[in-house]
Amino acid sequence: MEKDTGEGAKRRLHKGSPGGGEGRKKKTGDADTRVPTVRTPEEKHRRQCVCPKIPPRVRLVCCRVLDNRVVEVTLMLLTFYALFGDDVRRLATSRTADPVFDAFTSVALLAFGLEIVLSAIGKKDYLFHLFFYLDVVSLLSLVLDLSSVDEAMHVWAEEGSSATEGDVSQAALAGKAGSKVARMLRLIRLVRLIRVAKLYKNIGFSSAPQQDDEFREFDSFLEPEAIDLDDLKEAPAASKRGETSENAAEEFQSEVGKKLTEKTTRKIVFVVLALTLIIPVLSEETIVTKFASEKSGLELVAEYATAARRGERQESWLRVYTHATLFYMNYHRRGGIGDSGGNSSHLAFFQLALPLYQTTMLDGRIYQDIPCTGFASCANSLVLPPEAAARLYLPEAVSKGALIVDDLDSVDDLRLSEREVYTAYFCNAASADSAVGGSPKATDCDLDKVTQIRAVFDRRSASKIEAGLSILRTFIVCFLLIVGAVLVTRDENKLVLVPIERMMGKMKEIQNNPLAAANMSDDAPLDGTSKKLHDAHRRALEEEEASSPFRVLQAIFSDKGKGGAESMETAMLEKTIIKIGGLLALGFGEAGAEIIAKNMKNADGGLNAMLDGKKLQAVFGFCDIRNFTDATEILKEKVMVFVNQIAEIVHGTVDQYSGCANKNIGDAFLLVWKFPEVEREGGVKEQLMDTATTNRLADMALVSFVKIIAEINKSQVLAEYRDIPELIERLGTGWKVKMGFGLHVGWAIEGAIGSEYKIDASYLSPNVNMASRLEAATKQYGVYILISNELYDIMSPQAQLNCRQIDRATVKGSQVPLGLYTVDLDPGRLSVVRHPLGTGGGAQNKSRLRQQRTLQKQKLWSSRTSISALFETDPDIVTMREHLTKEFLTTFRRGFCHYQAGEWHRAREIFVKTQFMLGVEDVPSSVLLSFMAGHGFVAPADWMGFRELVEK
Repeated sequence: MEKDTGEGAKRRLHKGSPGGGEGRKKKTGDADTRVPTVRTPEEKHRRQCVCPKIPPRVRLVCCRVLDNRVVEVTLMLLTFYALFGDDVRRLATSRTADPVFDAFTSVALLAFGLEIVLSAIGKKDYLFHLFFYLDVVSLLSLVLDLSSVDEAMHVWAEEGSSATEGDVSQAALAGKAGSKVARMLRLIRLVRLIRVAKLYKNIGFSSAPQQDDEFREFDSFLEPEAIDLDDLKEAPAASKRGETSENAAEEFQSEVGKKLTEKTTRKIVFVVLALTLIIPVLSEETIVTKFASEKSGLELVAEYATAARRGERQESWLRVYTHATLFYMNYHRRGGIGDSGGNSSHLAFFQLALPLYQTTMLDGRIYQDIPCTGFASCANSLVLPPEAAARLYLPEAVSKGALIVDDLDSVDDLRLSEREVYTAYFCNAASADSAVGGSPKATDCDLDKVTQIRAVFDRRSASKIEAGLSILRTFIVCFLLIVGAVLVTRDENKLVLVPIERMMGKMKEIQNNPLAAANMSDDAPLDGTSKKLHDAHRRALEEEEASSPFRVLQAIFSDKGKGGAESMETAMLEKTIIKIGGLLALGFGEAGAEIIAKNMKNADGGLNAMLDGKKLQAVFGFCDIRNFTDATEILKEKVMVFVNQIAEIVHGTVDQYSGCANKNIGDAFLLVWKFPEVEREGGVKEQLMDTATTNRLADMALVSFVKIIAEINKSQVLAEYRDIPELIERLGTGWKVKMGFGLHVGWAIEGAIGSEYKIDASYLSPNVNMASRLEAATKQYGVYILISNELYDIMSPQAQLNCRQIDRATVKGSQVPLGLYTVDLDPGRLSVVRHPLGTGGGAQNKSRLRQQRTLQKQKLWSSRTSISALFETDPDIVTMREHLTKEFLTTFRRGFCHYQAGEWHRAREIFVKTQFMLGVEDVPSSVLLSFMAGHGFVAPADWMGFRELVEK
């Protein structure tokens, strides 16, 4: 036969491993068997697939390509190129190298574009989520690194500078706008930094398996197929030896750590990007307009002043100097040509180099309001307040300078931070040297002739804007830091701290009440209807989020994820604590509650289960399953199910009536009703032993055994055993589950019994053994329940009326005679029902039943509730006792009085009547007749009104 290829083997292994290596239940006949599965490397990629409309194998290929190590390394190198390539190009190369960098940029564009497409197809929680949008913006920003695009942007930014002289203002504004746009585009490139975080995320978590349901969703597309064992034999030796320590670490990587890292990365990325993009926009350079003409224009004025003092053409240069000075003031004054509208500084003070040329005055004025179309016209159209214009022609305007604004009394009124001072120097020496007379740049001058001129600019508006921006930046930084800290803290609280605090709360609850752990449970799972409504509501929210324009922010802040908190290790740990506490409570029972509490409270010390015992008073009940040996031989392995079904009824009913199960001994159960404790002064606890409490507890112990008998005979589950042919053949037709019960009251020592290897929390006392002896005696008397007179004496009078004394005797191991009482019952009168107490169900049903039992317990301890009244009101008890007649009970009681008094001849006559008075044999009457017949119906001379039971 032709041998399969490796791909065929992988395909069969893949198809035969649904559920992510966990196995699939495959029905074979009537039995369910689990098909063995093998985890292949492909399984690590299946869990990331999300798009149901895309073929699963396509998604698998996309996932495998993205997680390929070669692809990861390539994307990592291209990421670093995207971050530093353009800067390296401008730093270390010339224009001739631009085509090479353009080629690398094009490769990066193609690679990152393919990555986005493959991620959108193959990975879960990517498309239209945070990293998708950031990747798209990062991809688009790479276009700016192409040399042709970069040059086009610079040309557009510089177009304003080519405007005509009449369009100076528009040119300036266009240049500023171009610069701002260029800065914004450079900031957009910083979005590529997100690829570093994404690269870390992918390398850190790409190969870690995710514990979610995507694995099984993917496998649902594949048909199950048997595993070829021959292919398993061809597996590499490394696979046979098991995973390496590194792979094992990946297998057990913390889901909490992964989730917390991912969420923290999102928040940090958001804060960093927000700071990176917002802070530069709110900088002074972006808002406040600054010109280089403040310094350069003043230096030009100084050069013209120098030329006006030297050479043969001094008058011409003086005119030029005057026009330049007026143009400088006109350009930089408030409301002048260079004023950009309140966000820039303006000229407030000017110190002239030379007096202005007087002939430039028109009509005796130095200013007029006419359109500015040229250099001379702009000089003549200087618009200044009259007082300021007049100050320019004062002698002080040259020696000290003059204010050209009327809202200041002195330049000193401005803070140092609110003024900008520019200085220039000119040569204040007259000369007729023809070599320099024609050049305004002639600067040959003695140092003592060098004179300084100043221009002071009022930047109060700019200072206010800067202060406002600083306040705004501070608020934004604080807000983003607080938001980031709150979001990170929220994630830590939600994923770590809150679960830990919740676990500590449950631990303390277990410390204070160890038995409460058995009733602890997390939220009950939703039933069918609630689950459908929940799923519909969740889908509606997802659709609303998908159509929201703020879905990017929702992707950053939302905690939505497949599996949710239920898949977190903290949630699993919390459930594990509850389960361990519940198992401890179930294993140790009420007798071991003190052991659990003290060991949990002593967290710093070692385990100490061998604590001192505690003496207490309690009602002890012992019950046994009849014909258990025969049932074990016939049922074999199913006998465990049989016992547990009975135990569920016994334990549930006892718990309902304030008792607790202590021991399960094969076919027998030890049950305890402890008298309640109260805390007295000084923290000392003692048991309540008042009449009302003892009567109620004793009545509840008796009623619980009667109800157990009823529930066992009503159980549909247990009724099915009546139809097993082997049991019918061994035990006869009409066989049914029967139990015997013994009840006694007294003291016992509660504590741990055993050693450091194994302990049992139980009770040591002859009273415990007495309950066992009473149960064994039920077989002799043919009754279901035997009650000691000590328990009978603490029952309520109403409950005592329902008990019949059938003997007084000493049991084996005791010399104290006991009055033996029973409750006459005929459970054969009950019909089987389909939903008896104690049958299983879902977690929600168990929780509901637990709540009902708690309310029932509280009601039973209410003074308004009479336990003994159940003998008249409970339909099951009434049905089991409806065969009794008052005549029978009165007659038997009269005969028993003769029996105790030693008048056995008269007792014989009465017991013969009661033996079949009810239509069936009354076994207690027969037992007493048999005992008396052994003595010839003559009481012994030492007869004290009781006899000895020789059988155990």
